[in-house]
Amino acid sequence: MTDGEIKIRRSARVLLLDADDRVLLLKIHDPSAVRGPNPLPSSDFWLLVGGGVDAGETYEQAAQREVFEETGITDLTLGRCILEHDKVVENPYGELQHVYQRIFVGRVPSGVPVSFDGHEPLEASTTLGYAWFTHAEILDRERHETFVPLGLSGLFAEALLR
Repeated sequence: MTDGEIKIRRSARVLLLDADDRVLLLKIHDPSAVRGPNPLPSSDFWLLVGGGVDAGETYEQAAQREVFEETGITDLTLGRCILEHDKVVENPYGELQHVYQRIFVGRVPSGVPVSFDGHEPLEASTTLGYAWFTHAEILDRERHETFVPLGLSGLFAEALLR
């Protein structure tokens, strides 16, 4: 790769719902999120669980692995892909990446414990916490907080309807 060339990154994220139809989101602090060609409105935001697809891995396999690594949850039923999209972003290292992302619906039991023990160093330094949200709570809080992907309440509503 030459200087100025944009890296390609495949990513899988999961709209992780419990039996009470609440979605699990991670609270992230990432100063690079407000830079680059598709900046977020804030460096503090709520994010779906997920991450990069490793070489030789399918998007589905990556989604399952990332849920375990980021939350410790093993009791996951992975459902359909509800969104495929791509965008160019700046990563925390200041590099431009063209991210190809798929978002899946996942189901877990209510009250399942969440653990950050599997976080990599960068995740550990940027993850501030987690929370379970109802659709109504996201609709209310989207006015003053950032949820990623932007427009998460619409995606959440679509997942609940299917």
